[in-house]
Amino acid sequence: QNIQTAIGRTKTAIRFGPRLLDLDVIFYGSEIVESDYLTIPHPRLHQRRFVLQPLSDLAPDWIHPVLKKDVKTLLGELNPGEQPVEKLTIH
Repeated sequence: QNIQTAIGRTKTAIRFGPRLLDLDVIFYGSEIVESDYLTIPHPRLHQRRFVLQPLSDLAPDWIHPVLKKDVKTLLGELNPGEQPVEKLTIH
């Protein structure tokens, strides 16, 4: 949150609205953290293709420490046409 504030992000009344910067800790190895300020792994990472698709390229064998499922399985549980992700090529 300190990084987001330093870059100029402010609190808005619109939940899930546009923002200058949004940093989330998705996971930290197999650590499980639950506090008032931080939950690891991210509580909705298994529902988000935009997280799981790139994660499958980076760490395909990673096992969700709470759900005990690998990334491929989590991806397979999402609805196929939902949340399309486009891979960009940067030149």
